[in-house]
Amino acid sequence: MSLPPAARSQAALELLDAHSTRQHFRSLIRDADRISQLELPMFEGRVPAEYAAWSKLNAYWVVDAFDSVLTEGPRFLSMYPESRLAPVADMMVRNVTARNRAWARDRLAKLGEIGNEDAVAVSEIERLERLGQSTAEARRARAFMNCKRRGAARLFADALGPCRAFIEAWGAGTHAQELEEARTARLLEISSLASLRRYSEARARLAEFLEADPEGARESPAQDILQHIAADAEE
Repeated sequence: MSLPPAARSQAALELLDAHSTRQHFRSLIRDADRISQLELPMFEGRVPAEYAAWSKLNAYWVVDAFDSVLTEGPRFLSMYPESRLAPVADMMVRNVTARNRAWARDRLAKLGEIGNEDAVAVSEIERLERLGQSTAEARRARAFMNCKRRGAARLFADALGPCRAFIEAWGAGTHAQELEEARTARLLEISSLASLRRYSEARARLAEFLEADPEGARESPAQDILQHIAADAEE
């Protein structure tokens, strides 16, 4: 038996609120799309279609999906220009636009600094090769710094490739400093994945860490990072 319109509106709004409270943002976005197509009446001051559109925009904002904010924000404003939430939506769009510009400049500056350091490391490797000396230590140091500098600079997406390359190429090493570097690389990889909301990959890397270096993994902050993420948190 079909529910009356008011009850359907209430159920739709409660569903969106539940997704938001549980931080199930992927489910929220999916159901918001469905609810926004329904012509449900206002319930306790909220129109489901409008609130669904707002909830979708806010979900993208919360998970730092800034490109989607720049798509959904103007769409919300064009559909609901008189909404009490329109000023907030406009603020989101303006903030993301300014943030993207600043972030792009900052990222390029950081990558430029890292590139300059890497050029020095390459020159040192080439010098050792000309002298016929071993380059293993210098190449390991270069690979580690390419991971560490990006991770420390919070360039999460940029850090993943270099950190994975270092782990696969150099492993745990043979003495204390090399072991510490390997543990740092694994931590930076896992924290970068978690920051990008790639939780399943982060957990898989932690499992790999535990298998390869049980003591290091148990002592690593990587475990704490993932313990604070709900098991059912959506990516």
